[in-house]
Amino acid sequence: MAETTEDSSPVGRRWNPIVVTVALLLLAPVAPLVLPFILLAGMFVLSLILPGGGPTASTRISDLDTDLTLRFYSSWDEDSGRYLYVHTPRGKTRINMALYDWPHNARTSVYLAAERKIAVLGPMGKDFLVSLDPLTTTRVAAGASEHWTYLGAFDFQHMEGGGRSLRFISAAEQPECIPMLSEGPFQDHKLRTNARHKNCYYLSQ
Repeated sequence: MAETTEDSSPVGRRWNPIVVTVALLLLAPVAPLVLPFILLAGMFVLSLILPGGGPTASTRISDLDTDLTLRFYSSWDEDSGRYLYVHTPRGKTRINMALYDWPHNARTSVYLAAERKIAVLGPMGKDFLVSLDPLTTTRVAAGASEHWTYLGAFDFQHMEGGGRSLRFISAAEQPECIPMLSEGPFQDHKLRTNARHKNCYYLSQ
């Protein structure tokens, strides 16, 4: 009687060392060409997950010894990625302006108010008042603003050769304009009512 042996365990696949060696030798010249694409793809995926750096612009208010920096971030969560940093010799603070779509709505107006205060008026009525002594920030709902001094606005400007650059545009370069992104009237906003418009695109034409 012939004897048979039954093995219930599956036979594992073994890599042929000769095949592996040949495959590695064939892929070696291609690896330097493929690696940059892998790195770029990884950076792109990472940019979708983590906030990425965006445009930044700064200006200095010499009379108050204060620096303002507007910084944008790319973000997928509810955080808008629009921050205004206020730096003084006595400290610094950051204002989250809670506004969306900064590539199309970047304009942020800056004013010198009474009692060493800085008013910051953004699109859609997102308005803030920064007091320097002590350094505090509050939302501005209403109040007398006709005596404020308009200093300028952060906004994108077209560059020679194409493209746009975020920078601070002084009052001497452009008139005051506060985009509301909606139809008027804007009398409910008691701050700089006459300067509020649906948009300020005409300034960049």
